[in-house]
Amino acid sequence: MSRVKISEYRAKKILLGDAYQGIQLRFGAEMRIPEGAWVAKVDQGIKKRFKQGLVSINQPASDMLAAIKSWEEKGFTQFILEPLLPHEASEEQYFSLERIREGVRMLHTKDGGVDIEAHPEAVHAYIVKSSADIAAVAAQSSLPETFLENVFEAFDTHHFAFLEINPLVIQEGSAHLLDAAVLVDSAASFFVRSWTEDDVIKARAKHPAEGRVEVVAATTPASLKLSVIDPNGALFFLLSGGGGSIVIADEAELEGAGKLMGNYGEYSGGPTREETYLYAKEIVRLMLDSSAQRKALVIAGGVANFTDVKKTFLGIIDALQGSADALRSAGVKVFVRRGGPNEAEGLALMSSFLDREQLLGSVHGSDTVITKAVEEAIAYIRV
Repeated sequence: MSRVKISEYRAKKILLGDAYQGIQLRFGAEMRIPEGAWVAKVDQGIKKRFKQGLVSINQPASDMLAAIKSWEEKGFTQFILEPLLPHEASEEQYFSLERIREGVRMLHTKDGGVDIEAHPEAVHAYIVKSSADIAAVAAQSSLPETFLENVFEAFDTHHFAFLEINPLVIQEGSAHLLDAAVLVDSAASFFVRSWTEDDVIKARAKHPAEGRVEVVAATTPASLKLSVIDPNGALFFLLSGGGGSIVIADEAELEGAGKLMGNYGEYSGGPTREETYLYAKEIVRLMLDSSAQRKALVIAGGVANFTDVKKTFLGIIDALQGSADALRSAGVKVFVRRGGPNEAEGLALMSSFLDREQLLGSVHGSDTVITKAVEEAIAYIRV
């Protein structure tokens, strides 16, 4: 069993059902802020969001949309809007449940809320072995019994492993979950319907370029993958084929240039010229956005079985052509090593283009060792 975090939106939907009035917002979809007082926040498992500027409270719609846009620029892709609940800081409580060997451990304090770490002595622990224990825990904690019954039922029914509500606000006998974090048993994804893999929070925020590549990848049988390592890197890759990609990236690490890598990924499986163009365009954009003083692009891979070198190189040339002036001004050089169907034609087209646009670093075919281009690129950016 592994524990994975699901989105706050899904967690609250499970816990509150139709009573939950939150709105889920995702990168790439149209966003609108309804009339009224709202709270907008990043929903990707980030702790201390308020202190990191990832929460916008009761602002004009234009300001909230601007805040979300700024979060997108930082790589976040998932957000929620919730109605603002007026309350005093003194009303904020801490509540959590965790599945342990003895049953379910409940931690609760009436003091602290978001500042719980400043009041550890105020936390009370309870062990709940069955529903028969809930009434006694409600009496001892002064939490509404109905709230505890509902939350414990949801905890068991939906295979929660951990639940944290911080802060929890109780007003007139009703519980309000201002922030909630839930870990679920990943094995349960095979038979629960209340949450799915789409609700699972990934380990990090996506860079917008990664999201755009995923959109393209979803429409083709080819493989298009991109991971942004350092937006301000100096060494960028357009790699083809999984095995060759690994060898080339490993060589960069062995050469002591791992910290200079801006991205990793691959295009393979016979993408079209247009698909390769859309993929390459994202790498070009990353390069131009990088603040590194000297940058190199490595276009490399093994010897392809059926991915057409000429066709994919035409797509890459299309992407480079659209930004040739900016790349030249930034001092970018391109280093190539590739082999496969229509290798000679593809390499000739690429070499001619790079030479004409003053972007040429080097161009090698399958008769050259696979790591040659990355070695030359590293030497260039280190000058």
